[in-house]
Amino acid sequence: MPQTLMDLKREAEQRLATGNALGALKIYRLLLEALPLDFDLRFEIADIFLQARDPKAGAILQAVATHCTKAGEPLKALVALKLMESLGIATAPLQDALVRHYSAGAPTLGRSVRPAPPDYTLPLRDGIDLDYDMPPQEVSHGLAQMAAYTDNIENYPPQVPPLAIFSALQPQHFSRLVSLLALRRHRHGEAIVREAEPGEALFFIACGEVRITRNTGTGAAAREVDIARLGPGSLFGEMALLSNEPRTASVYAEGPVDVLELRREMVHALAAEIPDIRGAMMRFMQDRLIANLLAHNPIFAPFDAASRKQLLARFVGHEVPAGTIFIEQGKAGAGLFVILQGRAEVLTWSGQSFVPVATLGPGDVAGEISLLHDAPATATVRTLGSATLLFLARELFHPLVEAVPALRDHLRQLADARLTDTRDKIADARLTDDDLLEDVDGDFILV
Repeated sequence: MPQTLMDLKREAEQRLATGNALGALKIYRLLLEALPLDFDLRFEIADIFLQARDPKAGAILQAVATHCTKAGEPLKALVALKLMESLGIATAPLQDALVRHYSAGAPTLGRSVRPAPPDYTLPLRDGIDLDYDMPPQEVSHGLAQMAAYTDNIENYPPQVPPLAIFSALQPQHFSRLVSLLALRRHRHGEAIVREAEPGEALFFIACGEVRITRNTGTGAAAREVDIARLGPGSLFGEMALLSNEPRTASVYAEGPVDVLELRREMVHALAAEIPDIRGAMMRFMQDRLIANLLAHNPIFAPFDAASRKQLLARFVGHEVPAGTIFIEQGKAGAGLFVILQGRAEVLTWSGQSFVPVATLGPGDVAGEISLLHDAPATATVRTLGSATLLFLARELFHPLVEAVPALRDHLRQLADARLTDTRDKIADARLTDDDLLEDVDGDFILV
């Protein structure tokens, strides 16, 4: 016998899975009576009617779209609108309300406190009857009415948080972007994107959670490791889409997941119509990259949050095309580079040609060894595609590492690891020409 609301929900899901739809609807009615503000639950109820091709789903979806727009959950509202469109229901008034709340300059945009999630740990009352006597039609009709009723909900936040990319657009452009989104619904375990495949779309997570993995190692040591999880409101896929680079990770659905997809051809169409759409996407992408850099890159680890931002302000950003050489072998290092977006290759001159010894990606550092040793760079670094580089000038670098020993230690450890890796690659390639290497304080140095 179920003991908590969560146990009750699992029982309803089990009944659905075994084909007992009526029994599931009876339990969902009990759940909705206990948690009338749980609109994820109402979404699940709408899905049951959708799968049964029951038109009662339309009214529930309309209620969900209206509530989620006002409550600060616009992506869930968009899913409801897309499902209503699939039923042939007009959505223009609801979409207009969404645009008014979330487009650029809307007075409703601001900081918002999200409501507490429903408490499924609440105990059930004793003696609850899960299979109460009620005609099937009354169970179905009564539950649909309950799920579509929102007149008793009044305490909506006065402001809602901006929606990534969308809230940088004017109302007409916001509406155009919404019209091009496609709803994709995934079951547990399904791959949404796979590592190394072309980046042809970006995705907004509206409902559910995804698991992000990356392949590590080679041969017998190869394995797929989890690196992150993302939930509602998150965005993924935009970096590969905008940079024309292959996917750097795979994304799998953890339970049922609804995502809104924007494909590459749609981005191009939007760019022709809306000059600022690509700029808005690039600004958002760079903000995300910078936030990740500040949070996870060891360069910023010795600093508190305020100092990290001050340090980042000393870096200068540069957008560069493919093939840009930003460090040149034999020349003095101009400063420290951090790759914000894109990839670069490290090359050494063999006397006849350049030999690749390493590849750098987002978050990687270049230029630190020649700065630490005050010696010319012994490798060339050039971009493999369009890239965004952050640059800290030499005259700012030296006072910084002298003032922060932990930063200097990190850079030295990074240098040692790179030197070991480079020696191995040179040995494997039998590159023994002295022109390739330079000895500084007994160590071979690279950039």
